[in-house]
Amino acid sequence: MKKDRKIAIRILGIFEDFLDNKDISIPSKDRKDLIGKNGTSEARIFGCEYYELEDAITNLLKRG
Repeated sequence: MKKDRKIAIRILGIFEDFLDNKDISIPSKDRKDLIGKNGTSEARIFGCEYYELEDAITNLLKRG
C-alpha cells in the first residue's frame, strides 16, 4: 500500500474516533444489511462514503 493511502486511512481513523466520541454515524445505504451492537454498524464512516473520503484525501496528499 502506498504511503499516501496509508496516511489517508490514518486520517480517517482520527475522524472515526471523533465521530464515535460524539455518537455520530455518517448515513450510508451500504449499512442496511450490516447491523452490529446497538442496532448500527460499528464503523462511523462506512461503505461508499468511507472510500469516497479515502480517495479524496489520498488525491489531496498526492498533489501535496
